[in-house]
Amino acid sequence: MLGGPVALAHISIPKDFEDGVPEPVQRLVLDASRRVKVLAALTPVEAHRERARLARELQADRCPVPRWTYARGEHGELRRALDAAERALGRGRAPTALGALFSARLRELSIDAALCDSAGTSEVAILARERYRPSRPSVVAAASALCAEWMRESPPVAPGRLIASDDADPGSLLSRMREAVGRLRLPFRVIASPSLAPLAAIGDTTILIATGRLLPEEDAVRTVLHEVHGHAEPRAKSRRAGSVLFEAGTARGVDDQEGRALLLEERAGLLGARRRGQIAARHRAVETMIAGATFGEVARDLRRAHGLDAIDAVVVAERAFRGGDGSSPGLGRERVYLESFVRVRAHLAAHPDDEAVLASGQIALEAIETLRPLTPAKTVTGR
Repeated sequence: MLGGPVALAHISIPKDFEDGVPEPVQRLVLDASRRVKVLAALTPVEAHRERARLARELQADRCPVPRWTYARGEHGELRRALDAAERALGRGRAPTALGALFSARLRELSIDAALCDSAGTSEVAILARERYRPSRPSVVAAASALCAEWMRESPPVAPGRLIASDDADPGSLLSRMREAVGRLRLPFRVIASPSLAPLAAIGDTTILIATGRLLPEEDAVRTVLHEVHGHAEPRAKSRRAGSVLFEAGTARGVDDQEGRALLLEERAGLLGARRRGQIAARHRAVETMIAGATFGEVARDLRRAHGLDAIDAVVVAERAFRGGDGSSPGLGRERVYLESFVRVRAHLAAHPDDEAVLASGQIALEAIETLRPLTPAKTVTGR
């Protein structure tokens, strides 16, 4: 821990403060970004066991009802410190561009901490609406249209040989991820995780790989590209940038990083029909959830109307309802993939040089102009 939140809660902005942000605020933002882990907090305890039960229910054509339990976070003290720092930055003179980025990130981290503390309650839906508030109406419409287009595509050809995600085979996702991380000398450990809903997830120093998933080679290759080049390399590079915001992230930076990672998949020819169907199904699940459907109704819709098998339908629905009880809405983070993909692809088509900033940390499009002068000069892989 870099600084005690009790002390940081009483920070004040110096009268001669102009372009900089006080060091205690910077330390607080970085510390909070490392401590607040929304997806981990909103993943049910023993999720893989309940996932198997729900899939059996769905396979039997019943409407499954989840029995999730959560290990809630305890971030009350940290939330008070974040809120106090945000108020302190807002007092007095108008904030600088950098100060405004810190204020927005403080607010986002406070919401994220509250989400962790609210796991399993109806408060998650309220906080999620604020945290993942829709993008511009034009972006929302474009993402929804793209979702519908991808879901109308013909089912892809069945994949060839399947390998368990955590198999010792050199072609497995676990083996490929470890090889890529080692070859690039990235500062991450690759660890198998049975409860993980996605195929892979990245933390500050670890990359988690879901166990027991049967995957074609294409999915393993794509997931390595997404996690390593879309997430791990920018995080490694962020540690050499001229602002802690590259490592701690700006508001919506984590979201836009997902959009860029999908763009990397598209450029590599890995955003094929199967992958497009997966992303579209997640987006549709969130849209259906927000419209009032329960977990069981979403899972059945994915199975009946969109052809997902029982386990895939349950996993997609679980991702949409993270942190909830299955009857009221959950986190709904999956909508950011398509919306950010639409935004990032359009932005980089018009401003290709801005990718150097996005590739240097967890940076949102809106923060590029302010952070461009602080971007590391070259890509770093940990060598």
